Amino acid sequence: MEMRLLNTDGERNVFAQRLADARAGHGASYRDAGESHARNMVRLAAADIYGLFETKCDRMERMIAGVALHNLAAYPQSCEQPDLSGYPPQSVLECSDHWSLSRGAGMHAWRGIAVQVVHREPRAVLVYLAVGGSAHNGFYTAMGFVNVGTPVEYPYLEEPGGRPWVQPMILEGEALAKLTSNVRRLKIETPDNYLTIQFDNSDRLRPATNRYPLRIGETTAESAQV
Repeated sequence: MEMRLLNTDGERNVFAQRLADARAGHGASYRDAGESHARNMVRLAAADIYGLFETKCDRMERMIAGVALHNLAAYPQSCEQPDLSGYPPQSVLECSDHWSLSRGAGMHAWRGIAVQVVHREPRAVLVYLAVGGSAHNGFYTAMGFVNVGTPVEYPYLEEPGGRPWVQPMILEGEALAKLTSNVRRLKIETPDNYLTIQFDNSDRLRPATNRYPLRIGETTAESAQV
């Protein structure tokens, strides 16, 4: 597997189209459209965008999953909640727009983005999960994320009834330290200082807790994030 940083407009456009395809394929009713579209483009322009490929030789059109990542100094958190003012903005990473188009690819994309997260040495990691995705909540809980506060409206997407509701989740403290330790055990190659990451698709991250054991094919991060 190879996860690549997408730099050009063309590469990012492929990411955006695949993201839209993944949302439609998973039955999501929300879309990047209307008044939120321009602001969402600004948000994504400030983020690092990563695409996942099965091999290092794959063309851009063969992207099978992706994730966006930014720190809160580059762009504010997507929602006003939770209150993370106790952390320096550059020390908090927000992961968003996690998508996949094939079974299992979302898990591989999470592994790749976890390597990028650990490389940046944050103090906290923030995600917003679509309300109602309980299985996906289980995956993130197993990785050490915890719910923070109550669901909030997500300002960068729209659906027929308004904006979607999301649950903020945070990874910090001992759970983040556990993930960091597990990531550092992975066998990875990065020939260009983390612009690309290559890893074996059989190498797996261990959950931060065994309270929510993951069974193959049952719990994935395929369409959890908005």
